[in-house]
Amino acid sequence: MTAGLRFLAGLRVLEAGDGVAGASATAILGALGADVSTIIDPDSPMRRMRPALADGRSLLGAVLDDGKAFVGAEELRDGRAYDIVVCDRVGAPVLGAPPDLEGYVSFVTEHNAAAWVTVSAFGLDGPSAPRFGTELTVAANGGLLSAVTDPRTGQPLKLAGCQALLSAGQIAALAACHGLDLARAGDPVHLEVSAQEAALATGPVLRVVHALLNCAGDAGARRYGAPAGFYPCADGVVRISAMEDHQWQGLVRALGNPAWTEAYATTASRTEHAELIDARLAELTGSMTKRDCEEVLQANGVPATAMNSPEEILASTHYRSRGSLRTIDAAGRTMTVMGSPLRPAGDGGGGASRATGLRDLKVLEAGHVLAVPLAGALLGAMGADVTKVEDPDRMDMYRRRGPFIDSRPGTERAAYFAAVNHSKRSVSIPLDDAVALAPLVQAHDVVVENYGPGRSRRLGIDAAGLGEARPDILAISSSGFGHTGPWSGYRAYAYNLQTSCGLGYLTRTAAGTPVEIDMAWADLISGYGLATIVAAWAVGPAGRTGAAIDFAMAELITGRFNEFLAAASTDGATDAEVANDQYPYAPCGVYPTADGSWLALAVDSDAEWERARAVLGGLGDAGSAEARGRLADRAALDVAVGARTRSWPAADLDAALTREGIRCAEVAVPAGLIADAHLASRKFFCEVDHPDWGRRRLIGLPWRVAGRGPFALRPPPLLAPSAAVR
Repeated sequence: MTAGLRFLAGLRVLEAGDGVAGASATAILGALGADVSTIIDPDSPMRRMRPALADGRSLLGAVLDDGKAFVGAEELRDGRAYDIVVCDRVGAPVLGAPPDLEGYVSFVTEHNAAAWVTVSAFGLDGPSAPRFGTELTVAANGGLLSAVTDPRTGQPLKLAGCQALLSAGQIAALAACHGLDLARAGDPVHLEVSAQEAALATGPVLRVVHALLNCAGDAGARRYGAPAGFYPCADGVVRISAMEDHQWQGLVRALGNPAWTEAYATTASRTEHAELIDARLAELTGSMTKRDCEEVLQANGVPATAMNSPEEILASTHYRSRGSLRTIDAAGRTMTVMGSPLRPAGDGGGGASRATGLRDLKVLEAGHVLAVPLAGALLGAMGADVTKVEDPDRMDMYRRRGPFIDSRPGTERAAYFAAVNHSKRSVSIPLDDAVALAPLVQAHDVVVENYGPGRSRRLGIDAAGLGEARPDILAISSSGFGHTGPWSGYRAYAYNLQTSCGLGYLTRTAAGTPVEIDMAWADLISGYGLATIVAAWAVGPAGRTGAAIDFAMAELITGRFNEFLAAASTDGATDAEVANDQYPYAPCGVYPTADGSWLALAVDSDAEWERARAVLGGLGDAGSAEARGRLADRAALDVAVGARTRSWPAADLDAALTREGIRCAEVAVPAGLIADAHLASRKFFCEVDHPDWGRRRLIGLPWRVAGRGPFALRPPPLLAPSAAVR
C-alpha cells in the first residue's frame, strides 16, 4: 500500500490462536500499516487447509502470514507491549492462555494494555459461549449456509473458501480500531467478536430483515423482475442484473430492440414473465462470448459481468492496469494474489486533519443501496456523527422500493433501508446542484460516496477532486471496479461482483455446477471494509493527515479468494482440490436429519471421530479410524453418516454431539435466527424506536465490550425536508 495510506503505521499488533479469523484481522491491520507479530501453531487446522503447497503447507496460511513477524507463545504474556492483541478462540483455546473462559477473561485483564480483541465461535457470554466451531459450523450457525443450496437436492452449500471466518476477521479488524478509540478514555478495552454474529451480519442480512420486520413477498433479487441471474454464453456464463427500468431499456438497445421485449416495459410485467424472458435472453447470449456479452451490455448501462476463473482474474488487463495484483513468497515460491483494494485517488490529500478519533468524527455519506450506507451506519453506531445526503427527486432505491415493514408501502417503511441506515441523520439536497453540496462537504472530516465516477465528478465529490480541493479530509470513492482502468465505468451490483470476482466460479455443487448466490454478500463485506478504512484513519497515529482513496469493491472481494489465485499462479506446486473441500476435516459436510433440517458436522482428530461414531451408532466398518483413510474415502463416508443422521431430529443430534466435544451445528434459517436463544440472550437484535413504525429490532453490531451488553443503535432517519438536517 502507498505510504500515505498506511494509517496504522506505528502501532504494534500481536496475533494469537492461529485461526483464519484472527489471521485475517491482523492481515487487514497490517495492510493498513500496523506492525504485526504472530504466534504460529503448526498443528492448527489453518496450517493444513487446501489448496496447499506440495509439502502440505496451506496457501491460505501463507497469504495471511505475508509481512508478519513470527514469535513464540510466551509473547502473549507480554501483551502490554502491544497496542492491539487479537486472539482467535473460534476453533480451540488460545495457545499460551488459560483454556477455560473465566480464566481466559482474567488473563486478558492482566495482560491488556490498550485494545484486546477476542474472536470466538459464539462470543464470550450466553449459553453457547463455551462451544468451539469451524468454518462450516460457523456458517451454519450464522445462517450463511442456508443462503445457498443445491437446486437438485436442496442441500445447503458452503461458499467457496473460508468466507464465514474471513468475515469474522474483517469485523475483528474494525473492532480493534473501535477498541483503540474507546481505550483513549483511559482504561484498556477488551472487545469480543462473535463469529456466528459476523456470519449473519455479512450474509443472510436481507432475508433476516425481511422476516424480522414482517415483510411480504420475495427477499431475493427476483423481486425486481427479470433478467436477474446467470445466462449461458458460447464460452461460459454471464451474470445480468437489470433491476431498474432504465437498465432494462439499455439491455433492449444492446440486443437491437427485438420485438418480443416490447411487452415487458414494466417491472411488474418482467416479474410475471421472468421465465419467458430468461429463455428468450438465453437464446441471444448463447451465441456470444461472455466477454463480448459483458462489454456490449455494460456499454448500454446494464450491470453484466462474465463469470471469471482465478486464471482469468490473474490475466485481467483491468487489474494489471490498476496495479492491483501483488506477489508473495512462500517457501521459495513466488505467487500472485490480489493486493489492497485502496489506491490513492489523484494527487490530493496530505493536509493537516481536524479528526481526533471516532467519537464525534463528522462523516458525510453520499451513498445509495448498500455498501456505503452500511459503512455509515456502522460508523454512526461507533460514535461518529454521520449525515446521509439524500436527493428527494432521486431517492435511494432501498428507500423507495420494497419490501416494506408490515407490507405497508412508504418512504419511511422500507425494510432494507432501515437495516443499513440506522444511527445517522439525513439532509435532503437536490444532487444536480453541486453548489448546494459544497457547504456540507466543507463542514465534514470524511466524505464517502458511491455514485459512480461520472456522477461523483459532476457533483465535485469524487475522491480525486476532493483530495485537491480539501487536502485535510479523508475522501473515499467506492465503486465496483475502481475509478481507473478499463472496467471503471462498469455498473455493478453485489450479484455481478460475486460472479466476476471468483465466488461464482468457485462455489459449486457436488456435481461441479455453479449455483446462483442470491445474497448481497459482496456489498455487505464491502460496507465493513469501508468502515474499517475510516476507523483506521480516525484512530491511527499516522492518520492525522487528509487522504484521497479510490476503493474498488472487486479488489476487496477477489482478495477473499487469494489462496486460489496463488494456486493458479504457480506451475503445478499446488494440489487441485476443489474450493469447497474442507480438508483436514473428515467427515465434514451437511447431512439431512429426521425433521427435515440439516446438520453441519466437522471432525478433525481420530479421537473426535471415535466419539462421533459412538453417538451416531450403526456405522459398522464405515470410516477409517485414521484421518488419512477417512479423507481418502470421504464420498462413501458422507453417505454412511447421512444415513445415520436421518434417524435423529437436528436439535437432539446437535446436543448429543456437542456433549462429546464434536463441532457441529444445525443449519439456521432466518426465522430460526430471529428466535435463536443464544442470540436473544446476547440481545444481538437491537431495539430502536421509530416515529412511523414504532419499536422494532434491527441487526446489531457483531462485537461488544466483553462483559457488557451490545452497542446501542439509533433508528434510521426520516427523509428530511429539502436543505434541512434532522
